[in-house]
Amino acid sequence: MYIRRQWEDVIHKSSMTFPALLLTGPRQSGKSTLLRHLAEEGRAYVTLDDPAIREVAKTNPELFFQRFDPPLILDEVQYAPELFPYIKMIIDERNTNGLFWLTGSQIFEMMNNVQESLAGRVSLLNLFGFSQAEKEKRTVLPFPPSIGELKEARKKLPMKSMDDVFETIWQGSMPKVFTQPEIDIDNFYASYVQTYLERDVKLITNISDEGQFLRFIRLIAARTAQELNLTALARELEVSGKTCRSWLDILVATGLVFEMPAYSGNLSDRLIKRPKIYFMDTGLACNLTGWVNSKMLQNSTYSGAIFETWAVSEILKSWWFNGKIPRFNYYRDRQLKEIDLIISRNQELLPFEIKKSTSPAHAMKNFPALEKLGQEIGIGGVLSMSTNLLPISKKFWMIPVSLL
Repeated sequence: MYIRRQWEDVIHKSSMTFPALLLTGPRQSGKSTLLRHLAEEGRAYVTLDDPAIREVAKTNPELFFQRFDPPLILDEVQYAPELFPYIKMIIDERNTNGLFWLTGSQIFEMMNNVQESLAGRVSLLNLFGFSQAEKEKRTVLPFPPSIGELKEARKKLPMKSMDDVFETIWQGSMPKVFTQPEIDIDNFYASYVQTYLERDVKLITNISDEGQFLRFIRLIAARTAQELNLTALARELEVSGKTCRSWLDILVATGLVFEMPAYSGNLSDRLIKRPKIYFMDTGLACNLTGWVNSKMLQNSTYSGAIFETWAVSEILKSWWFNGKIPRFNYYRDRQLKEIDLIISRNQELLPFEIKKSTSPAHAMKNFPALEKLGQEIGIGGVLSMSTNLLPISKKFWMIPVSLL
């Protein structure tokens, strides 16, 4: 079953304006399915997962392109970086857009090859699992849309219950989990982690102790939506801070984790500067932290953090899937005044709190702290389990997460 992806229009435009596009993102996020669905007649599909094809690509790239002539989909291109100089030569020789559609499950080393070989010739796109909107067969603008657009959405969309939302959070966003309802979710994510360790991670770096690295991933999942304290992590794991930093870089590069920087303004010396970390797929985070069903998750002390994680990932996707680069920060000063999310757009700061409650009280109590930053404050508010879209003040609204 194919579910339409919001990236489709962006991919068509990129293919018409660039000789190559590179679609990266976590394993199993639907990159190959999406490109094969969009491929026009005559565009061949070649996967470097095939050991025989991969060997030719690595040892004899010239022969490879004699066998496989563009336009092409080259899947898992990071397995043969030797192809990039030849891709560049073909692009420069033919001077035609849309020649290469490339995919890769990681971008750590691959990006170096892209930057060296294909600078100015490739459109870089990031795909993640399904957004809530894609599951519901709708498209969304980068969050927040206008209040008028939110009002229209509220008229049309049914409001989800707490049970519904936490079932969605527990299942995660991987296409296979959504399109195959009979799938064993625990087994799927366990296999996912094992494949991730054996293939993506080993391609990037040589980790001598996979058990320790897996423990690190579990600790990061347990700390989603929290400030990153590498010193504390290193102490708990009995490794160096440098090792923890390199491990986190791997999670970011492979699309498992998003690192949100702290806001830094004119008063940056008074602000906390550590980033916050978010697991991009809440289903994977729940599996790594041992939650066996959505009801137990909903009633746990972990529920607030995973709810915030899910909301942030949905907001990120609303930007990425429209081909836009988000400028997201969180705010925390030394008086411990914190704001979950600040979106910078059109020279304005748009502040949001994210609360699991249906009627959170005093959620915006820290918003006045932004006034001393000297920036214009735009539309903001509280994202919550409320079923009503309500004004709280002139600029700030109570917004149901069902509208994401």
